[in-house]
Amino acid sequence: MSEIARFLSGEAPDKFGRNIEQLLAYNHFWLEHDHKYIQVFFPIDEGTKFNQHAPLVTHEDRTLFANSQDLRTAHLKVLDLMLEFWGMQRKGSEISSSLPLSPVNHVWLKNHDHNQLRLTRAIRSLYLLGNEEVATRLCDFLVSAASETGSVSEKTVQYWRNALKEPVRV
Repeated sequence: MSEIARFLSGEAPDKFGRNIEQLLAYNHFWLEHDHKYIQVFFPIDEGTKFNQHAPLVTHEDRTLFANSQDLRTAHLKVLDLMLEFWGMQRKGSEISSSLPLSPVNHVWLKNHDHNQLRLTRAIRSLYLLGNEEVATRLCDFLVSAASETGSVSEKTVQYWRNALKEPVRV
């Protein structure tokens, strides 16, 4: 089983020795201020300068998650925690706001915020690891909220949309 699958299923800690249950117990303060968990919650296919220990999604990971409902469900458990932090909720594959749309209730709903990068990563990771429908619904919700409020840059909206593109295989 891959490093990503072992971590998300609770079978192994991340490179910093933290297990998934410890990270799922983070409160809003830590979700906002710790910058090294998001890469293991939502691994993607590109490296990051912020956490060089972050695992990268491989073709094998994609196959493993595509064939395992348990792994996809574990990934959605992580998403649900983050959605609550971001002022959203999930019912099945539907994403909605849990509070009225505003920057007060949604830390990401402003011209520029590091949570927008985290949301891009979440969309990308969900898409790569077999939760394509949820990734698409999350992107659609974010784009709609951005359009409704006019408080998110078009560049950010384009990043969200691009996160749904199939990776180029070399």
